[in-house]
Amino acid sequence: MKIPLILYIISVFQVDYDTAYTMPTVDVTEHRQGISLEKTASPSITINEYQLNSHGITNQKSLSGIVPGLHIPDYGASLTSTIYLRGFGSRMENPALGMYIDDFPVADKNMYDFDWEGIRSVTLLRGPQAMLYGRNAMAGALSIQTLSSADLDGIRVSAEYGTANSIRTGITIPAGNHLINATFRHTDGYFMNECRKSLCDPYTGGGLNWKWEDCTIGRYLENIVRASFSNEGGFAYGSYRNDSILPVNYNDESSYRRFSLLEGFKVRKNHNRITTQTSASLQLLADRMRMDQDYTPQSVFTLEQKQRMVTSTFEFSFRPVREYDHWKPKTGAFCYFKANDMSAPVEFRQDGINRLILNNANSNIPDDMGYLEFEETEFPVTSDFEILSWNTALYHESIFSLGRWLLTAGLRFDYEGAWMRYDSHALIHYRFVPNMSSFKPFSESYEGSTDRCSIEILPKISAMYSVPTGNDDNMLAVYLTISEGFRAGGFNTQIFSDIIQGHMMNGLMADLGVYLDNPMPSVGAEHTVYDPEEAWNYELGIRFINRQHIQAQVNAYYMDGYNQQLTVFPPGKSTGRMMTNAGRSRSIGTEAQLSIYGEHFSTQFSYSLCDARFVRYVDGNNDYSGNSVPFIPKSTFYAGADWRIPVSANSVVLHADMRGCGPISWNESSTLREPAHLTIGGGISWTTDRIRLGLRGDNLTGNQHPVFYFKSVGNEFFALSKPRSIKLSVTINL
Repeated sequence: MKIPLILYIISVFQVDYDTAYTMPTVDVTEHRQGISLEKTASPSITINEYQLNSHGITNQKSLSGIVPGLHIPDYGASLTSTIYLRGFGSRMENPALGMYIDDFPVADKNMYDFDWEGIRSVTLLRGPQAMLYGRNAMAGALSIQTLSSADLDGIRVSAEYGTANSIRTGITIPAGNHLINATFRHTDGYFMNECRKSLCDPYTGGGLNWKWEDCTIGRYLENIVRASFSNEGGFAYGSYRNDSILPVNYNDESSYRRFSLLEGFKVRKNHNRITTQTSASLQLLADRMRMDQDYTPQSVFTLEQKQRMVTSTFEFSFRPVREYDHWKPKTGAFCYFKANDMSAPVEFRQDGINRLILNNANSNIPDDMGYLEFEETEFPVTSDFEILSWNTALYHESIFSLGRWLLTAGLRFDYEGAWMRYDSHALIHYRFVPNMSSFKPFSESYEGSTDRCSIEILPKISAMYSVPTGNDDNMLAVYLTISEGFRAGGFNTQIFSDIIQGHMMNGLMADLGVYLDNPMPSVGAEHTVYDPEEAWNYELGIRFINRQHIQAQVNAYYMDGYNQQLTVFPPGKSTGRMMTNAGRSRSIGTEAQLSIYGEHFSTQFSYSLCDARFVRYVDGNNDYSGNSVPFIPKSTFYAGADWRIPVSANSVVLHADMRGCGPISWNESSTLREPAHLTIGGGISWTTDRIRLGLRGDNLTGNQHPVFYFKSVGNEFFALSKPRSIKLSVTINL
């Protein structure tokens, strides 16, 4: 199926919750941006509370397709948070999209996936936003604004029930300058594990949020506390054989449990000549992931990963109090520090010992000499890590207004560093039959430390020209932007089980006095380091706004990427996966969005086209230059419409939408591809002054398609999208 190119459009659907069909003013954190989104030389979309409800947007994954080019597949668990935008992104480590909550940075992608309750608006800017938003905002920045006590005139209670025994409840309580919000969600799951005879993706979780604001003349104070927990399954991966995706079928537990906390404090103050803003945050994460890493009914090997992470951030910025006619400057400094205590032991089970270790060893021993055997039927390969990372940055931006021209020039200087201490070891008891009558202990350890650092200089320049329209209600502007972004580097902790496995194999054979002609490759910690990813963005766009009826924008971009970070699976029956750097890649694309508003009817469209390819990528065995970058959809599409029917003082709103995505290449060789697909959703709501009843359906046709692909121990696996779901919701304003 091909998505028609005529639909070069999207939604910047900004509607007030109570008066859904009047064009609103744009709500944006102007202290960071300096100017309104209308005048920002980057394509953007803002989605407010009404649209979040009518479109069924409950987390970041729900934005896929609505934001042109944004692809966040729904698979795995809350740990995953895979985000692809403009040809960049990966399933591991650092994201390509920066996230802010109430202007506080979310420092780790493991905290990205949470339930959106009590959200006032969501704004996403596309293209590198590193100059103002810093590290990892290489493809864009997502800013989430939560409700304030002034937004509500009483307590709000919500409840939802739907397919798979899915329950979602929330309560929001305003009290003076305080706002308290609590959420709870549960689902039995959608995918059956044939081996364990149970649903593999149940979820139970909730959150408690508190926000306090105090505003006086010349001073604004804000404090937020956001705590959440989840206990979930996930990892609904089915084996891919003979061009078919088989049902989920593995024997060991796969689950994810997480607790996270974000505490942030901000003060904005007007002094005699400057306005300053100081913000600081403390972020905690404690999680545990258990995974059947072979995803088969055999007892091969499992992983249990635990993290205890503490992150602190600090930012200070200032700008003149005086409003200059032609100049708006902003200067700031940012720093963050993260400490992660991680434990990631891999447990080798009986089938794994035989297939991955003993069979390899015995294949190198002549039959007439004997064979190797272990006393253990299972044993752990322990891996403990202490990882420290830090970042300091200075930045400045100046905006010049010269008649119809709006010029922006900015520069950010970033220093990024990281250090890792690793300690891996394994102990087994072996004997060589028939020469040894008893088992002999053999231990292998691998410990030490490694570090990395980088310096990034990130410029941004843009020019916007306002075209005369002869109508104050209309705005027509053309803009050009050149900017650079980067994604931080790091360490491949998941490959350490392969490292010590190789050392163990070679050490065992040497202990027996057998020296292999082809020993297992010796990989060291220096091979676990991967470099930052960098990208230059060149963009041309046009924006038209009629403040009563229409918002539209179209843009084209070229992104030149260096050291693109990719998740790869080493050849053969390896147990780990790792991040590597491709030499060079590029993305060429166009994005478009359109919203049309009437008194009782509105419609929104979006479309993106992205051709992301390797310019130079040789992994030592194969040359992938010219091939498509995996996991990146060639196009995304969205079309939605709302029809409001007045009923006395109340209203009924009918909503329908369609989302498209694809085609997608699943591997570097581009031999495995998924064609484009469409999903259909819709709903109906009835709204009074105090009550809103809603019925929402997603994937109404029930068609399931692959959303993720990977390899483990030489086998291929896919994850499928969720089946049809229907949800009934009620919101009451007391």
